[in-house]
Amino acid sequence: METADGAGPGPRIALLVQYDGTGFNGWQVQNGGRTVQGEIERAVRVLTGAERRLTAAGRTDSGVHALGQVAHFDCPIRIGLKRLCTGLSGILDRDVSVINAYAVTSDFHARYGAIAREYQYLVYNGRQRSPFMLHRAMWVHHPLDVEYLRAASSYLVGELDFASFCKKISADGVTTRRLDSIEIDRIDDLVVFRLRGNAFLHNMIRIIIGTLCDMQRRGDKPERMLEILAGRDRDRAGATAPPYGLYLKRVEYATPLETYESAYPL
Repeated sequence: METADGAGPGPRIALLVQYDGTGFNGWQVQNGGRTVQGEIERAVRVLTGAERRLTAAGRTDSGVHALGQVAHFDCPIRIGLKRLCTGLSGILDRDVSVINAYAVTSDFHARYGAIAREYQYLVYNGRQRSPFMLHRAMWVHHPLDVEYLRAASSYLVGELDFASFCKKISADGVTTRRLDSIEIDRIDDLVVFRLRGNAFLHNMIRIIIGTLCDMQRRGDKPERMLEILAGRDRDRAGATAPPYGLYLKRVEYATPLETYESAYPL
């Protein structure tokens, strides 16, 4: 049963959000520039009449897209979840949409409660660049061998030190992360990378993709990946792939979002 409109404060809400990151300076509100967080918070203010700060599962960079971003806020009014969902999407521009809304528990936290995140990276591997892949996928013109990419990426699965694969060291100085899986498939001229892990360092996925493509282009053996990991040096890894091929696909929680009351139940 959907949450009804009425007087008094509403529950904590988790939003499932999709956006085309091309026109945004990333997720997080900052001085100057259009951001996804800023646009949704503006829509919440217009719809509810109150200021609310959103907390997201992942603070995506400029140009990065999302198919399944999750963000929570404490709703200042009681409003039906479907009305909230359609109302926010109606206020927002066409490059961002609220796909679903969930009435979660008061201790739900979109970022710290996440147990896994899944990202997708698209590489267009046609002989010539495609205008339809502009801002959607990285173009690599030399033929990519999926079996080679799978072999080289297999050394990255596990709980490892990814110091060679981050733009800068995190505030706590910890560069160990758990990468649960890397799946790589070819669909015609598209090579699709899917990476699932508990958390990712800044630019980690983009550096992994760039390194894999560079290794094959140079003719490195797949085992070269072990040397790059052991070096703990960003200069040992390859180029950073552009942001527009990256998509935040899914965020997982110990209590799945689908178990909560929602605007659009499965």
